[in-house]
Amino acid sequence: MRRIALFAFVLGVVLATLAYFAEIYDWVGLQEYLTVGFTGYVLIISSAAYYLSSILYEWSMEPTTWEA
Repeated sequence: MRRIALFAFVLGVVLATLAYFAEIYDWVGLQEYLTVGFTGYVLIISSAAYYLSSILYEWSMEPTTWEA
């Protein structure tokens, strides 16, 4: 699952970068590129959320960390 999230993150960065260049250079079909960029942002946020939640889950499984 981590590989899928990493792939989603990289793909999201590529899509967001494509939308950024489309806006800067005024490419034809700007609305389609902005939609692709929004999809890229969603992929980036989703993969970051997965990684953060998996880190929190791993930290919660270590009982010696919370014992006082």
